[in-house]
Amino acid sequence: MGRRAANIDLGIPAPKEVYGYKVYLIALISSMGAFLFGYDLGFIGTAISLPSFQKDFHLTDKSQSEKDAFSANVVSLLQAGCIVGVLAAAPFSDTYGRRPTLFLTALIFNLGSALQTGAKGSWALMLAGRAIGGIGVGAASMIVPVYVAEASPPLIRGRLVGIYEVFVSAGTMLGFWINYGLAKHVTPSSKQWIISFAVQLIPGSLLFIGTFFIPESPRYLAQSKGRDKCIASLQRLRCIPSDHPYLLEEVHSIFQQIEHEEAIAEGHGIKTFFKELAKPGNMKRLLSGCLMFIFMQMAGSNAINYYSPAIFKSIGLTGPNTAFFATGIYGVVRFVAIIFAMIYVVDRFGRTRTLMAGSVVMAFAMWYIGAYVKLASPGSGGSSGVSSAGYAGIAMIYIYAIGWCFSWAGIPWIYASEIFPLRIRSPCVSICIAVHWILNFVIARSTPYMITNIGYGTYFLFAAFITISVPWVFFFVPETKGLSLEDMDVLFGMPQIEHLYHDNGNTLKEPECNATHSEHSKA
Repeated sequence: MGRRAANIDLGIPAPKEVYGYKVYLIALISSMGAFLFGYDLGFIGTAISLPSFQKDFHLTDKSQSEKDAFSANVVSLLQAGCIVGVLAAAPFSDTYGRRPTLFLTALIFNLGSALQTGAKGSWALMLAGRAIGGIGVGAASMIVPVYVAEASPPLIRGRLVGIYEVFVSAGTMLGFWINYGLAKHVTPSSKQWIISFAVQLIPGSLLFIGTFFIPESPRYLAQSKGRDKCIASLQRLRCIPSDHPYLLEEVHSIFQQIEHEEAIAEGHGIKTFFKELAKPGNMKRLLSGCLMFIFMQMAGSNAINYYSPAIFKSIGLTGPNTAFFATGIYGVVRFVAIIFAMIYVVDRFGRTRTLMAGSVVMAFAMWYIGAYVKLASPGSGGSSGVSSAGYAGIAMIYIYAIGWCFSWAGIPWIYASEIFPLRIRSPCVSICIAVHWILNFVIARSTPYMITNIGYGTYFLFAAFITISVPWVFFFVPETKGLSLEDMDVLFGMPQIEHLYHDNGNTLKEPECNATHSEHSKA
């Protein structure tokens, strides 16, 4: 934490109005985009396992391979749409704004959800709805953290952006429990799965309506509309007069940062981006960010999210309600753990230590589960109950979830957002998140086949990747906790860009561009 003292923040103390309810309300409204993602993670695996869904979509008389193919398509087409959405969101938001992107995100997601809800046994409508909804989910995964970060006061930016990850877990938990409740309390009919899919429209509609009540990002307005629009947005966000010294200084810092970025840039466009990427250290950062998301996906968490009933069945739990209940408990464990991790752990212990510690816990759990499935062959006939070793295997799923929430659940998103220079941050983060969704697609597409065909090998594969990630993090991932964004250049082997302020003993000296301080020194 010591290096953080080198950062330069706004010189004028923030009035209490700056930290009022509005900034939290904006984070809550926009993070409905995270809830979309989280709910889909939790509900889809159990929804397609409901007997009513199987009956309406004519799966009861299909072979296991045909069922696996349909399940994989239903789950993975959303990821395919996400890849499109995340790549389209960055240029669209830079051209038209953050708020219109959020609005369009909600509109597209609701269209996809409506198609899924009204599919009535049509494979074509269901698959089309999944792909369209995925575009909305992918766009939300890109634009929500960016919008919240740009609208937040510097001192509570991390807390507000953290609401995104909390909402992902909250949506996942609800998705896990809703199908348990439907299976237990609603008679087996089309109503079961229709309610499950229709719930998607609630957070989508809240995001859609909420976009009419939130302001545009002040940073986007500063770049595209000028000072007056930026001041108006900040006045609404900070709840202070437009001539308040704190607000005027924040506006000044935003415009000084924009001028600084333009001064060091070598132009615009794709050619300039690749020229910047070729500079020493930048390719290393991009590779580190992409590998971070590869290990995140190959840790296997989303396989559990999407196909948890099948996974609990493979461990030995029988009966749909029992598997649904175990899945619901898994969601609660994740939700509680992620709140604790976001508040107390990540900024206190750093990125690399928490990644390695969480990976050790996750790897141990996965190796155990794989060994248990290999040696005990649960679900293959014989014993009708779950052995003590089986209950230990179920407990390992929950232990794995805790390790996940303290490591790979949130750190890749944080790390990717802070290691890149501002001038190439947006496209680089888009590439990293696209890798996330591509691997998410692969996992969603292949997991049902893996569980059916290689059984215990599924868990050994995930365990192997988790194990390999520990030495990779130790030897190749630099710690970023407490460093200013300017220090990232030195950390990744590039010549350091001069701070807009320089600390010379007890005095601060302004550079020739006459800037007061940089936006990224506040991040």
